Amino acid sequence: CNPTVNVEQFTSGLNKSGWLKHLHAILEAAYFVAKRLDEGNSVLVHCSDGWDRTAQVCALAQIILDPYYRTFLGLQALIEKDWIQFGYKFTERCGLVSGADPREISPIFTQFLDCLRHLLEICPTKFEYNIKLLKYLHDQIYSAVYGTFIGCSEKERVNLKLVVLSPIFKTHLPCTDFCT
Repeated sequence: CNPTVNVEQFTSGLNKSGWLKHLHAILEAAYFVAKRLDEGNSVLVHCSDGWDRTAQVCALAQIILDPYYRTFLGLQALIEKDWIQFGYKFTERCGLVSGADPREISPIFTQFLDCLRHLLEICPTKFEYNIKLLKYLHDQIYSAVYGTFIGCSEKERVNLKLVVLSPIFKTHLPCTDFCT
């Protein structure tokens, strides 16, 4: 997108980062889980600490399996259920507070949104929402406008009075801007 950036340097940097390998592994795991569940099997998903890959894989598997989560309201419900209510560490992983431990900062939710973007590109007619919604969610999380994405638990948000002071994101997203 920037004409001064050398394409070879960009692709070399992208390859060295391992970003695409991570996305591939996440999507592969999500498809594995979705396939097993679709076959009627039970599946236990748990990464090393239970916070990061678990949320990514489980949320993506649900999107693959259930058309409801491919709707505007469904995605909002899924993020609220699998990320917010299950205590995803948005504050720590997104580095939203000064003095955050740099070892805890990681683009886990960004990876989830990027995986979802790939699913949108593969099957655009299967989704009610578009890539604008994914970009919007990403921007809102890092802007810390919504108290919903601050803290690592509902208890933290209540103690910080963020639930009262900040609207839950889903009540302020007009579908007309983000639906296909």
